[in-house]
Amino acid sequence: MKPKAVVLKAAMLPLLLLWCFVAVDGGREEFPGVGPLLVTKESRRTVVSTASGEITAVDVRDGYGGAYHLQFITMAPSSLFLPVLLHTDMVFYVQSGSGRVTYIEEDENEETEHIDVVRGDIYRLEKGSIFYVQSHPDPTRDNLRIHAIFNAVDTDNTKAELPAAAYSNISDLVGGFEDKVLQMGFGVSEETILAIKWVEKPPSIVPFPHTSKTVSFGALRGIRSLAADDEEVTNKKKTKAFNFFEAKPDVENCYGWSTALSHKDLKALKGSNFGAFMVNLSRSSMMGPYWNPKATEIAIVIQGRGMVEAVCIGKPSGETKFKATEGDVVVVPRLHPVTQMSYNDEGFILVGFSSLVGKNRPQFFAGKRSALRTLDREVMATVFNVPTAIVENLLAARVESTILACTSCAEELEGKMKEGSKGEEQPEEDDDEEREAWKVDEEARREADASNASLNVLSSMLWE
Repeated sequence: MKPKAVVLKAAMLPLLLLWCFVAVDGGREEFPGVGPLLVTKESRRTVVSTASGEITAVDVRDGYGGAYHLQFITMAPSSLFLPVLLHTDMVFYVQSGSGRVTYIEEDENEETEHIDVVRGDIYRLEKGSIFYVQSHPDPTRDNLRIHAIFNAVDTDNTKAELPAAAYSNISDLVGGFEDKVLQMGFGVSEETILAIKWVEKPPSIVPFPHTSKTVSFGALRGIRSLAADDEEVTNKKKTKAFNFFEAKPDVENCYGWSTALSHKDLKALKGSNFGAFMVNLSRSSMMGPYWNPKATEIAIVIQGRGMVEAVCIGKPSGETKFKATEGDVVVVPRLHPVTQMSYNDEGFILVGFSSLVGKNRPQFFAGKRSALRTLDREVMATVFNVPTAIVENLLAARVESTILACTSCAEELEGKMKEGSKGEEQPEEDDDEEREAWKVDEEARREADASNASLNVLSSMLWE
């Protein structure tokens, strides 16, 4: 029986490690980590870079079969993102500026639809759609900056592989056919087809001056410039997008606010496996520790800086902590407990996309919404191996909200992170005494671990 037990434990080890697997493909290299993974702004690869705009990208995986492609699109005023065909669903957030997104979806009877977007907007375009984007022509306005996420696996058939790119340029698709096929298919002359096919293709983002023949942009909503003229107000069209800054937050107090978005809040998300959220922490604040039962969070820091700490499931005492700044991406796989906190001198704002696997409701460890408060107190006391009174005190609902005051928490956590990284370093070779002492301590720890393992095996045998 003992050999079988050893084999079983050996076989389970890779499975336990798999629970903690998160990978990022910032180029062609993969970097497995524990718990969430920080993808710095500098890790993005450049897809397009012109005088009119830029596209950078990064790919992430959550260790549960979920793979996602993120793009960061920047467009100068009077620019055009050329029409493309989506290979997969796209959910996007408008970080700054304003513009118009025009699209054709397969169930729209081949009629174009459009939405005028501004800072704070969230919207979804379905796979199979054709769309293009125009930035506002006013040169005094901010660049239109869009953060977009795409599924990198087919949600209708998880065994199917999607194309390498999230979308294809329309001119590339048309140009892929033989000249004769296009000539007969369109019923035009050979010269027309040659004129279309055999010219240099423009980049994805090009200048597109505003003229009388181009679209007239509507008024800025709410947070748009108060200097909008009467003509803009007259042309105002109700948007279909959801705006984080215009909606009432789910949770709000003097320490910050947060809003989660699903298909109930935005009709365009219906049928999608994506949700969205925003967390806005004031100075010296913290989002109470929580976990998502069925959702992976892919968050982008859009303002400030903060600390993130998470616990890796399947690994006893496994935890990771890191500092995130503006432009960084934070990936938190489902089931991994996590918390975010701001510094004393600066707020911390994240906008993100949640990959939903069924209905998800974040579960908090503490406060009135604590999932632990529903468990039997004596059972909880046994779990922690403490008196029941201690558990009663621990779970007392003294925390009114999920966003809390936490003065100097980020600073202290960063300090411990730095101390931990130093502690992992072995003594320098020229310090013989310190090195020997380190070896003795390490051997003592290994002996203690072996002793504890033996006691655990003996305890298991007695229990059986």
